[in-house]
Amino acid sequence: MNVRVIGIDLAVKAKHTAAILDPASRHFLAKGIRFRTHPQDMMRVMERARKGASEEVTIVVILEATAMSWFPVGQFFHRQGAEVYRVHGRATKTQRQMSWPHARSDRLDSMALALLYVSTPPRRLYRWFPPSSELMALQRMGRELQRLVKMQTAIQQRLQALNQWAWGGWERLVPARYRTWVWQNFYDPWTVTGLGEEWLICRFLEVYPEEDPDWIQRWVQRAQMLQALYQDSDTVGYDHLSQFIARELERMTWVTEQRTTLVKEHFLPLYRQLFPQDPLLSFQGIGERSAAIYRSFIGDVTRFRNGDAFVSWTGMHPRSSQSGDAKRPHMPLSKQGPNLIKATLYQNADVARQWDVQLAQIYYRQMVDYGKHHTQAVCAVASHLARRIYPVLCENRPYQLRDLDGHPISKEDSRALILERFQVPESLRQQRRKHRQA
Repeated sequence: MNVRVIGIDLAVKAKHTAAILDPASRHFLAKGIRFRTHPQDMMRVMERARKGASEEVTIVVILEATAMSWFPVGQFFHRQGAEVYRVHGRATKTQRQMSWPHARSDRLDSMALALLYVSTPPRRLYRWFPPSSELMALQRMGRELQRLVKMQTAIQQRLQALNQWAWGGWERLVPARYRTWVWQNFYDPWTVTGLGEEWLICRFLEVYPEEDPDWIQRWVQRAQMLQALYQDSDTVGYDHLSQFIARELERMTWVTEQRTTLVKEHFLPLYRQLFPQDPLLSFQGIGERSAAIYRSFIGDVTRFRNGDAFVSWTGMHPRSSQSGDAKRPHMPLSKQGPNLIKATLYQNADVARQWDVQLAQIYYRQMVDYGKHHTQAVCAVASHLARRIYPVLCENRPYQLRDLDGHPISKEDSRALILERFQVPESLRQQRRKHRQA
């Protein structure tokens, strides 16, 4: 088969740089071709690649995912019949350092991209197919949802750190469901001690008439201790802290509302429109949000040669190291996949191993036999979960829970078997935890 490879080093504002390689001879037919994202310019690159080749020549285009510069370029060459591949910048860097260890330029990067076609195993190159505008919108909303979740987490962590400093911690002092009430009304220890325990209990029962006020005694004692420690309220500035917390709570409310609106009015409706009967929902632990994230990132699952290639793409595939007769087992994950895919797989795997007996067995062996802690064990389960997702998407069929002998099993029976045979002792969990309580 006659093939010509175009390696394109993309630029965001400047001109792109292309190199054309004949993989049969590993001879560059052209280097340092400069062009912009104009149809006429890109067509000249295409014609240059076809020059002197037979009519049946296959044009391969390899480019990096540089901002969104790759999208119009990839779309153009795909419509011209070329095979388009997107690669990670790390692959380009590795190839360039191997070929030209002491130099770097756009020209060399474009040549390194072209060389990836002959130096990279086929399973590591994933062909790109243009997604629909709806699928791209679904992926953007998935990323937007992730940003909102991160904002919520950041606010929670700031408040936790602030309370640890100003009040010596809240986890064992104020129950979670009452903290907002305390933040908004009684954050200053001098105010707490001035009002007194009895008054605070009466006020608390007015707001929460059915709740137990036993925690208020410990809260007042902590306020007295802080008052003795700092002597003066201005030492810490509790009034300013109260104002800051009020602003943080307002931001938390806004973020929560935005997240709810995004999920209910945009994200899930679009997912249901695109995938009305999604077999991914047959997995225990995979809900609509997770399924929408998988669908938007995976696109056409047939671009992966097999299940190994798919798992490798997710980043939930362990690294390997072998030399001579020695081989290092249980190495860390490659983590090269999209961050949102890795995070979603991890969360789904942590739920799935509680209902799928085969995954529960994997988790149990990782914890008990191999000495892993919880996070490592769940990552191993996530790798196996990804391997199950691949055939379900390829064959468009529901997932079937099976017992340890491979026979179909109900959700209830699978759960019962897990509780009977694959429960990790709590004492062992304590040993595996990195941070143990004093």
